[in-house]
Amino acid sequence: MAFEFRLPDLGEGIREAQVLTWKVRPGQAISAFDALCEVESAKAAVELTTPVAGTVVETRFSEGDVAQLGDILVVIETANGAAAAEKEEWFGIVGTAPMPAAKPPGGENRVRAAPLVRKLARERGIDLERVTGSGPQGRIRVEDLDLLGRAQPPDNGVPESDRREVPKVSAAADGPSTVVPLRGLRKSIADHMLQAWHHAPQVTSMDFLDVTELVRARELLKVSAGAEAVKLTYLPFFVKAAIEALRAVPEANATLDEAQQAIVLKSEYHIGIATAVSGGLVVPVIRNADRLTLVEVAREIDRLVSAAREQRAEPKDLVGSTFTITSFGGLPGSAIFATPILNYPEVAILGLGRIDWQPRVIDGAVVPRQCIGASFTFDHRVLDGEGAGRFTAALKRFVEQPLELLMKLR
Repeated sequence: MAFEFRLPDLGEGIREAQVLTWKVRPGQAISAFDALCEVESAKAAVELTTPVAGTVVETRFSEGDVAQLGDILVVIETANGAAAAEKEEWFGIVGTAPMPAAKPPGGENRVRAAPLVRKLARERGIDLERVTGSGPQGRIRVEDLDLLGRAQPPDNGVPESDRREVPKVSAAADGPSTVVPLRGLRKSIADHMLQAWHHAPQVTSMDFLDVTELVRARELLKVSAGAEAVKLTYLPFFVKAAIEALRAVPEANATLDEAQQAIVLKSEYHIGIATAVSGGLVVPVIRNADRLTLVEVAREIDRLVSAAREQRAEPKDLVGSTFTITSFGGLPGSAIFATPILNYPEVAILGLGRIDWQPRVIDGAVVPRQCIGASFTFDHRVLDGEGAGRFTAALKRFVEQPLELLMKLR
């Protein structure tokens, strides 16, 4: 018998992943812990390895296809068929198979099927008592449900478009249109945005910040940063300024524990940086950003953003932020202001627009100054307008007077 390697539990509640590249091909001999394929979940790209040695019989998914948790990715013929059969229902990446479950007394629960198979059967309206299992000891496998489904397509009221996530072209009165399945990273973003919108009453305040002196300070520091092989952008300055604003308004660096009905003020400053990647948006996290120098923040931003865009970010780098900054000013056709949605369960997010010349009144005279639009969205259950005003005032102080900000840097 052959060993069936299935899409494992990738953590963070992830139920599906897209196959990016195959590292093996049918007929190839492999050793334990060799790379099988690279998959991309809603969080990051992950390389999957084989727990057994043998010969690849077949790969079940093409590159670009989306597999669900428990789906068979690759079939491997092993030297010890018995050992492979014992591992047949195992979903892990590496390690040993779990101990077989004890046989139920009194013949109860005669149907042998994994939880995933039982769930699929319920969704498809299939009575497992009527299915003949092809697995060990008559265990029912996903393939048995698929065979039954092809012989007799289920009609459980679920539209076919929901059962099969494949692009379709539909004919409409105004011409054909392409239907793109909502899945993977885009599905994760959609779910997260909906959760944030439903859970938190959100308000956005906006203000212009005069960054003329900050622009000059950056120009002066670019040479020194370049000597350390660091590209110094404006973002590290805003990270450090935001931390000082969070110190002034601790409620903005918090979460709301709905179960305990309590505001949880965070003592750490883990700053998320919203990053556009192929297919959507992810938020890599600068951990303990308050303990880093300006150059260290710049270096960490570059590392995290590059890894995210190259699909090699580690899952631990994409979770745990206490406050998020989203910078949309460098995008084509970028706006000065926007209304960012919270990175739930955080209670505040800072949006940065483009830097542009604006007329300002200084000493009674209208003069051109370089300004940036700052949009601060907050959870109105935790922060009121007064707290949002204090945050923006503190941010404005350190952005418009960068020398004072430099005094705070570590």
